[in-house]
Amino acid sequence: AQHVGIESLADEVARALAPDVEYRLREVIQDACKFMRQSKRVELSTEDVNSSLIMRRCEPLYGFPAGAGPIPFQEVPGHPELYIPVNKEIDLKDILAAKLPRPPIAVNVVPHWLAVEGVQPLIPENPTPLATDDRTPHLRSAADAKLFRSPVVPADVKPPPGAHDPNVKSEPGADGTGAVIQPVVAHELSKELQLYFDRITAVVRGGGERGEAPLLRAALESLATDSGLHQLMPYFTQFVQDEVAKSLRNMPRLKALVGTIEALCGNPEIHVELYLHQLMPTLITCMVAKRLSAEPDEDHWTLRQYSAEVMAGICARFGGDYPTIQPRITRTLLRAMLDPSKPFSTHFGAIAGLAALGPRVTRLLIVPNLKAYLEVLEPHLDAPTAPGANAGEADTKEYSKKKVANAEARKVHDELKEAIGACLHQALAAKQREERERKEPGRRAELMKKEMGIAGAKAEAVKPVPASVVKGWTIAKNTLKVDVGPPPALKTKKATENPKEPGKKSPPPARRGKRKAAEKEAEEEAAAQV
Repeated sequence: AQHVGIESLADEVARALAPDVEYRLREVIQDACKFMRQSKRVELSTEDVNSSLIMRRCEPLYGFPAGAGPIPFQEVPGHPELYIPVNKEIDLKDILAAKLPRPPIAVNVVPHWLAVEGVQPLIPENPTPLATDDRTPHLRSAADAKLFRSPVVPADVKPPPGAHDPNVKSEPGADGTGAVIQPVVAHELSKELQLYFDRITAVVRGGGERGEAPLLRAALESLATDSGLHQLMPYFTQFVQDEVAKSLRNMPRLKALVGTIEALCGNPEIHVELYLHQLMPTLITCMVAKRLSAEPDEDHWTLRQYSAEVMAGICARFGGDYPTIQPRITRTLLRAMLDPSKPFSTHFGAIAGLAALGPRVTRLLIVPNLKAYLEVLEPHLDAPTAPGANAGEADTKEYSKKKVANAEARKVHDELKEAIGACLHQALAAKQREERERKEPGRRAELMKKEMGIAGAKAEAVKPVPASVVKGWTIAKNTLKVDVGPPPALKTKKATENPKEPGKKSPPPARRGKRKAAEKEAEEEAAAQV
């Protein structure tokens, strides 16, 4: 501002210019990093910054040579966020004692040709010739010329506001001012970007019809993921605006244009914030326009809902940085909804847009005006009476209008029920969630008690038996004896003998006694192993 003569700049103007300045600085730094990487270096130098500025037709920075190294800064006392460069103090004695530089070359005169047979030679002494639009004279056909166009502004897209259109020749004094305003940064596109722009716009204009749906999906995916589309953003924005204004009866093209807006706004590598004020009116047009199809029976309701979802996504993404964007949109949609002179298709788009912004917007804006709006809507919900056989042409036309109004009113009524239902569901779900969260600590405590009780019962059930109680073990002070007992065969033989009469065998025990004896023997062996 001081460079152009403005001493004091208002805070509002500074806040408005700050995003654009930040965007330009990011571009310069990104291009400088590209120069650094192409030079196989890892440290950014002043030459890279100057190369980036020269590429953008800007004046380079003087006084910062490449080999000077980093510039030291020091903090200003009393101002922790202010830094100034360190100026080295030079003693005059050192300067006087230094050796004198070599004398310059003597002044002489060198002649050169300004023109040879009317043609200016391309030598360093002559001024650089002005660039012309026709830079490809070797092309043979008009088709080749259109396909491989020179790096100039696209002819079918208007330049952004404030930029100079090279296709329009302005003469001094045509507007009474006698001056031609040109932008500081020239808007030029390379051949690759020009070809990319032409192909994408051609696919979007087709709307995915006649088997071009895969091409349209690929184009939208490219717009949503590619990172080198910064220079094309003004042209895509202008293209979308012009095509929506001209294609309000072409619904497939309108859907493709809304998808283009969604892809551009969803690309994390593009700064879309500077173009939201141009894209949002286009989205609102696709929501609340009076007619968006060639025939009334076409399904233009899905287009309005799709535009509402894209608008809600943009508000969710950029609403934190730009808090005024959602209030302005809701004010416009509410005004369109409460205007009885608007058609029901406009009311449908306004209700869909407000409902897409969330149940809170529905509760604050739609619910308070629901009773007044239903008084306007309910008379059109009743099916019209069909005219008789002797009805005239006027009666038939009136019946057709009422039939269309009845169908649109039912669509609006269904959208209202869906919006109010989502709001009520959110309110009831919030109450149930609060009740569940309130009861959650007690439920968890009961579960822990049950688990602890079961674990304690299991611990008591498997409580280990001390070794001193087990049969065959003798534990005393500094003594541990284990009674192994006789071998199993001998033990079995003795068990079969009759203790009263040693020579005779005892009769076999009953079946029940055998099982008990086997179980007792198994328990004794298990205790001996423990």
